[in-house]
Amino acid sequence: MTRRVLLAEGENSMKTMTGTIAAVAAAALCVGTLALAANNAHHAASGAHKWTPGQGWDHFVATFDANKDGKVTKDELLAKAPGFDHFDTNKDGTVTADEVKALPASTKHPAVGNFIAKFDSDKDGKVTKQEWDTKRAAGFDAADKNHDGSIDKDEYTSGAQELAGSM
Repeated sequence: MTRRVLLAEGENSMKTMTGTIAAVAAAALCVGTLALAANNAHHAASGAHKWTPGQGWDHFVATFDANKDGKVTKDELLAKAPGFDHFDTNKDGTVTADEVKALPASTKHPAVGNFIAKFDSDKDGKVTKQEWDTKRAAGFDAADKNHDGSIDKDEYTSGAQELAGSM
């Protein structure tokens, strides 16, 4: 989708789509599917430019780096859940398939529609905050290549590339 088309849709629509895409990207990184979500869902559907390594780092670090040291620790990551909060539209602490389907981005971006399948570890048809955080913690551990307890820009970039290659 071109920038001109996004602008024509209006500022609120663009903010909603941007927020949804950002939420999907953050969630996808944490479960090892950042490249798949960013490349296949966001870009393939629109025919826009392809995802590039490191894309999204600025948003990721701005969202989660609480102490502003240029890297994100697991505690910093788990302290915020903008993706979960975005999907949990009725704010009851769980995300259902109906909530996901109601998001405008679910029809435009296939990865959004796969949210329940990716995060519902007990297969009860909904995603709890605990299920969400368990996957995010595992994704963090996979991306923390040097096992120092934080993800820096290099790990973010190389981790996403490795994960994309394993799919």
